[in-house]
Amino acid sequence: MKIADHIEMLELKVPMGGHEMVIHPVVIYADHQAVLLDTGVPGCYDKIIEQIDPAYPVQSVILTHDDLDHIGSFPQFVEAASGTLDVYAQANDADAINGNKPFSKAKPERVNMVLEPFPESIQQSFRSVFSTDTPDHVNHVLQGNEVLPFSEGLQVIHTPGHTPGHTSFYDIASKILIAGDAMIVENGELHGPNPAFTLDMEQAINSLRAFQKLNIEAIVCYHGGLFKGDIQQRLNEIVNHS
Repeated sequence: MKIADHIEMLELKVPMGGHEMVIHPVVIYADHQAVLLDTGVPGCYDKIIEQIDPAYPVQSVILTHDDLDHIGSFPQFVEAASGTLDVYAQANDADAINGNKPFSKAKPERVNMVLEPFPESIQQSFRSVFSTDTPDHVNHVLQGNEVLPFSEGLQVIHTPGHTPGHTSFYDIASKILIAGDAMIVENGELHGPNPAFTLDMEQAINSLRAFQKLNIEAIVCYHGGLFKGDIQQRLNEIVNHS
């Protein structure tokens, strides 16, 4: 679904934990390439590629954080890259994405459960990429408050709480906020992060204050998709009443 001239919100229906989950990675088309924000669960590579304009190769991957439903198919993008893949992640989650420390929330038994239904090749690829056996893949470590050179600029907003390194992104040209899991949309209404999957709710809610300073015309939530409306009013309600 095209939500701006240069931005596409993908919709993937994927199995996760015995139920179907709908997720929304985002693609930014810039400088003859596709910049992919988040990669879905393991096994999503083909589903993502078929929704991306084939004229734009995926040369950059931005990972909002280290949850399995966001990094799951990252190994296939590493394998498919011709030349160097530019990989962006915030400093506090980069070590886990590089395989140098455990994931923020997924214990080994959880990883095993998620991988179990997939072919051995996908399992081996996942374990190899997210281990010390392979070189670090994050070659752009984000600190927050920088602007990435995509389109007219993609502002980095460090929004810790859901995970220590959770990061959201504001597209300056379209005024679209790509919130990752910092917020969710449920039954058409914008909410704060899901408490069941958030490490530090107080910190996560406090992180939303950064959004109040932005002129936002639409928000893409990884879970729930696109939200438009009186965004600032809703942000105020969430921040002030949580």
